[in-house]
Amino acid sequence: MSSEEYQLQMLVNLVETYNANKQSLNDVSQSLSYTAGVTWGIALVTLLYVVAFFFIPNLQQYV
Repeated sequence: MSSEEYQLQMLVNLVETYNANKQSLNDVSQSLSYTAGVTWGIALVTLLYVVAFFFIPNLQQYV
C-alpha cells in the first residue's frame, strides 16, 4: 500500500469512528434529556403537593 493510500485509509477510518461515536453521544444526550424532563416533572408534582397540602385550608384533615 502506498503512502497516499495508507493516509486515505486512515482518514476513512477516522470518519467512520467519528460517525459511530457521534451517534452514541446523540443517544446518550437524548436519554439525558428525557431523564431531565422526568425529573422536572416529579419535582413539579412534589411542589404542587406541598403547596396544596400546606396552603389549602382543611386539606390536612383528609390525610
